[in-house]
Amino acid sequence: MRKDFLFKNLIEALQNRIPQRGQLAETLTELLGIEKEAVYRRLRGSVPFSFQEVHTIAVQLGFSLDNIAENISPVNSQMTVSTIKFSEQQEKDYMSLEDFTASHRRLKDDLSSESGAIGSAIPTSLCIAYEYIYKFHLFKWSQQLGNQKKTKTFAETHATERLKQLNREFIESVHDLPKSVYIFDRQFIENFVNDIRFFFDIRLITEEDVQLLKNDLHLLINDLERYAVNGCFDTGNKLYIFLANIHMDSNYNYVESSTYKLTMMRSFVFNDSYSFDETVFQNMKNWLTFLKRTSTLISEGNVPERIRFFERQREMVQTLSE
Repeated sequence: MRKDFLFKNLIEALQNRIPQRGQLAETLTELLGIEKEAVYRRLRGSVPFSFQEVHTIAVQLGFSLDNIAENISPVNSQMTVSTIKFSEQQEKDYMSLEDFTASHRRLKDDLSSESGAIGSAIPTSLCIAYEYIYKFHLFKWSQQLGNQKKTKTFAETHATERLKQLNREFIESVHDLPKSVYIFDRQFIENFVNDIRFFFDIRLITEEDVQLLKNDLHLLINDLERYAVNGCFDTGNKLYIFLANIHMDSNYNYVESSTYKLTMMRSFVFNDSYSFDETVFQNMKNWLTFLKRTSTLISEGNVPERIRFFERQREMVQTLSE
């Protein structure tokens, strides 16, 4: 009975994700490395999926094994709250991040795949490339959601070596995607600078910490300007950078591919809610289309606007010395 229950949940999740039976069979044939007829036998229930096959499907298509076991289809759930702890990580936290990176890495061969970040904060896909900016995000996360009985200073906040390695792998997977889109609120650097000032004022960040953050912010601005000039990451994959002309009070990341559509919402510091629901994704995509239409594209064009913007960001970062 238990096996039938799990099989039913897995098939339901697969069919909701990829409704066309022919496309589903093609996807599983490629994922599992078996003949198409063997795939159809599994879909009919004549032959059971092995645990390794279920794990591979879950990793590559972004399913949660817990959700399948509990009969909660991730594509039917409007939004799922992430339970990853970014301080004092447990093995399951690392595994969740590893699975997501593996799924993301696979998309580099899908020419229709695209990822993007929208909002008034430095996106996670950018901040993790800079040691002290990322450390500040961990520090801020610990202030909001960590142990409230013991306040950690910035200096006491550390990323584990394993987390750093996962970040490096995730950055590579982002830069390897055929297309990426960033839409920034024009105050996104100013917002970060204001956060630094606040924690400095309450003595949780030192002057030395501020200098390290300043250096990282200048590196980030230099890299973004280079990407904007070239219209691509250093890997050569396309990157569109927009400056919003209206204020954005929400932060979203998304991944779109031929096999799934993922929407991630950032309520705190990191992306803490996500959904594979196509209605949720379409609503986000409609908003994205509106923002593109009302924003200024500064990658490979609008040279005066681009120069003015990045100079203003450098000036804003320099005010941290005052």
